[in-house]
Amino acid sequence: MSAGTPSLPDPYKVEAGDTLSRIAEASGLPVSELGRLNELEASSRLTVGQALYLSPRTANGVTVQFLDALRHPISNLAYRLKFDDRSISGVTDQQGITAQQITQSPSSLCEISIQGADGRWRPCARTVSGVGHKFITLVSSALVVKGSTDRHPAGAPAQLGIEAAPGGQSAQKARPGEPSGQPSRNNPVVLTRKNKGPHGQSIIRIDVAFPPGLLDLFAGYTGGEISPAQWDEAAAKLQCETAVLKAFAEVESGSRAAFWRLNRGDGAVLPAILYERHYFSRLTARRYDHTHPDLSWRVGYRTRARLGKSDRRMHDGRVDANDIYANYASSYLRLINAFRLDPDAALKSCSWGKFQIMGANHALCWKTDVKEFVATMAHSERAQLDLLVQFIRRKPRRWRDANNKALGKEISLWDAVKTKNWSAIAFNYNGPSYRTYRYDQRLKSAYEKHRV
Repeated sequence: MSAGTPSLPDPYKVEAGDTLSRIAEASGLPVSELGRLNELEASSRLTVGQALYLSPRTANGVTVQFLDALRHPISNLAYRLKFDDRSISGVTDQQGITAQQITQSPSSLCEISIQGADGRWRPCARTVSGVGHKFITLVSSALVVKGSTDRHPAGAPAQLGIEAAPGGQSAQKARPGEPSGQPSRNNPVVLTRKNKGPHGQSIIRIDVAFPPGLLDLFAGYTGGEISPAQWDEAAAKLQCETAVLKAFAEVESGSRAAFWRLNRGDGAVLPAILYERHYFSRLTARRYDHTHPDLSWRVGYRTRARLGKSDRRMHDGRVDANDIYANYASSYLRLINAFRLDPDAALKSCSWGKFQIMGANHALCWKTDVKEFVATMAHSERAQLDLLVQFIRRKPRRWRDANNKALGKEISLWDAVKTKNWSAIAFNYNGPSYRTYRYDQRLKSAYEKHRV
C-alpha cells in the first residue's frame, strides 16, 4: 500500500508491510477510530489478509434473513430489531432480508422478534453484533399457510398416520403430477388446497413445486442392488480387488442407502446426495453468498457437533442451523432452491449416490454434461458403480509418495487402487485434508472387513 493512496476499499485487506498507523493515514481515519471500529489497540500486530473495517457500516452493520422450513426466503414478514436502546420495525424484502442497521459498537446486543398472525410479537434470537457486517440467518421449523378445515367426522381417527417407506421396488413410480392449489404469500412454491383423508377427515394438502426439469432427471430408476458378479466385473476392469471398491461404498455411504424415496415412501426414488454450498459459491463466482448463505458460501458446512459454536469463517460468526450438514431431505431442499438460481451449478455442487461422486466431476465419468451424469446416477446402483470405474480411470490428480519424492514418482488414483496405497487413494479421492478425517485408515479398515 502506498502512502499517497487517497482512498481504500472498505473493508480493506491487510497487505505485507502494513501497520495500523499507515492504514489510518491512507484511509483518512484517526488511529483511535480505526482501532475502535476493529477492536484493536494501536500496538496490535496485523496479519496479511486480515480484514479491517473503515466505517461503521461495514464494522457494525447487522442484517437478518428469515427462511422457512423449506429454506425459502420469507418475504413480507413483520420484524423488530432492538439494539442500543433503539427499536426498528419493518417488513422483509423478497429475499426475506431486513434493512441493514448499524449498531454503536461490535459489543452491542441485538434482539430479533417477529410478528405472528395474531399480531403478537415473539422473540426469536439474541446475538452480539460483532466486528464486521453480521448477516444473521434464521431458519424456521414451520411453513406459514392459510386455510380452514371442516368439522371432523365422527369416529374417524384424530391422526392420519404415515405409512412406512415401502422397500424392494424394481422400478420408478410414476412421476408425481403437477401440484395445484393456492400459493403461499411468503413462499410461492408452497401450494395448499382442501382435501379429504382416508376416513373423510378434512385436511389441508400442502404441495411443493419442483423447479421445471429437475424431477425429469430421476425418471429412469430401475432399482436393484449390485450383484456379486457385477462387483467382480468392475474390479476386473480396474485390475484391483473387489474389496477395494466395496471399501469406497462402505466409507462414502456406510449403512445409508444409495437411493431415497421422496415424500416418506410415497414419491419418486432419488439418488442419495450431499449438497456442498462452497462448491456452489465457487461455481457461481460468489454471486449468491450474501443473499443465500444457506446455499452459497465460501466455506463448507460444519458437523452438527459444531452447532452454536463461534466460527469466524461463517457469514455471521457462528455455526447456525443453516451452517450444518443435513440429511437427505434437507440436502434435496437445498438442491431444489439452488437449482432455481443456477441449475448446472446446483447439480455440480452435490456428491451423488453410493460412492458420493461430485457432479462437478461429470466429465471424468465420461458424461458430457452434468444432467446426463445425474440421469445415469438415478438409474441404478450398477450404473453408479460404472461411473465409479470411469472416475477412477480418469481422475487426473496425482499424489507424490513422500518416500519416493527424490525419484519424482507420482501415483494416480487408478494406480493407488491397484496397489492398495491407502494414502494415495484417500488424497486423490477426497483431497489433501484426508488425514484430518482419517480417510485412509477408514478405507483400509473397510477393505479388511470386505476381503474376508
